[in-house]
Amino acid sequence: MTAEKLRSHVTYLSELVPDSEGRDVFVGLTYWETIWLIDYRERRARREPGWSRDQAAARELAARHDTAHFEIVTAQAELRFDNPTIH
Repeated sequence: MTAEKLRSHVTYLSELVPDSEGRDVFVGLTYWETIWLIDYRERRARREPGWSRDQAAARELAARHDTAHFEIVTAQAELRFDNPTIH
């Protein structure tokens, strides 16, 4: 999967949103938190030394993102359920 295809997919799923400066961020996180979490996930995937010491911070950011994403998906589902003819 290309980076652009992945970006399109996660944007469609409401996981990415533009911040106030138009930069893609994970919903619920700031730009710098998004950059940090992506970097952490890459370090973890490569099993770089020291990645585990950041695990708690990564879980907290991921939980914030998941909560915000869940709220968006829930609102979208409710809108579709309440108004099935507009979707």
